[in-house]
Amino acid sequence: MTHLHTVRLSAPAVYTATGTDPAALWEALVAGKDTSSPCEHLAGPWPPLDNVFLVDDPDAATLGVHRRVLRTSEKQARMALYGARLALAGPAADGPVGGPDWGLYLGLPTVDEELLRLDALQRLHKIAGQPGEVAALYGREVPPFSGLSHLNSTAAAHISAAFGLMGAMAAYSPFSDAGLQALIDGVLSVAEGENEAAVIGAVSPKVHPLLFAQYENLGWNGAVPGEGSAFLLARRTRAGDTGPGVRVAGYGRAFGAGEDTGGAAGDDARADAIAEAVQAALEMAGTDADGIGWVLPDAVWTTSAERAQNAALDRVFAHAARPPAVCTSVRVTGVLGPAHPLAHTVLALTGLATGRRLVTEDGTVREERLPAPRALALACGVRGQACAVVLEGVGT
Repeated sequence: MTHLHTVRLSAPAVYTATGTDPAALWEALVAGKDTSSPCEHLAGPWPPLDNVFLVDDPDAATLGVHRRVLRTSEKQARMALYGARLALAGPAADGPVGGPDWGLYLGLPTVDEELLRLDALQRLHKIAGQPGEVAALYGREVPPFSGLSHLNSTAAAHISAAFGLMGAMAAYSPFSDAGLQALIDGVLSVAEGENEAAVIGAVSPKVHPLLFAQYENLGWNGAVPGEGSAFLLARRTRAGDTGPGVRVAGYGRAFGAGEDTGGAAGDDARADAIAEAVQAALEMAGTDADGIGWVLPDAVWTTSAERAQNAALDRVFAHAARPPAVCTSVRVTGVLGPAHPLAHTVLALTGLATGRRLVTEDGTVREERLPAPRALALACGVRGQACAVVLEGVGT
């Protein structure tokens, strides 16, 4: 028995190109703001895009840590630490944070930094047959903390140290399903008594020329990348929690094996997996397609995953009395990888708490009344992973 009804979600926080306020993300979508910025690197622009969705690299003062901490972290770890700080250092955290029963569940991106610079790789090729010279090159070129700073576990270590999170923890990587995997297991850890509370978050990859190479290798469809993080808090319902809230009412996980970059067989397998995950989430939540007031699909960045997700949603909602309202934040955040489904979860928390939803129609986003107090968030991993979560308003 999972007792999901005993866990409330609170303290939503985002750090994206729209800013650090969930309300600003909502408003940017409705207003149709252009929050992208030119992307130039030492290695040149992101090909073939001129603009991407960037965030500033948080400094030590913003993060509330000693500057020495920054020496052992990559930008994605700093984005994660900042997202956690936005959630836990604000009034939404509602009381003291941390302790032996506070856990941490993170969705983390692919590591996207090279070990050696390109010119060093060229020199390495010339001296490949001289072990002494190879050792000397690595000694000169590899920074002292490169091994540590290239580990995504740095993000978990810094967040747990900053906030005293000493309970059960887990990290998931590297694709978009990692964010919802963290949400599901973080909520379960509280519902089943493993933790009193769980900090749940996810972070995007940093935008880097090598990220383009990774995306292209996996079947990139041209979607614009973005940077950012999203966090929230799962906490056991307390005696004084009588006001409106949001909970995870159901979830589903599945895997559809198939071709990595397309093909009818691969699309069908993925569509089946996504539909299976959605149906499992609906059944656990005790509802059906008509009980969902808002769908927040994954911001998929491969053509095959996009086709599969659309086919699965068409199948699940084919006989619904009213078509679901669909909206994604990609137009103002870019594709956020593991952080995207959690950014959507933050949007859903905002809508469920106020009885509103966002609808995309004819290229614009409008706000309207939420007809049912439930939202469906999806994640579609590029290798065939699928996660679905039904979020439900409580006391609204």
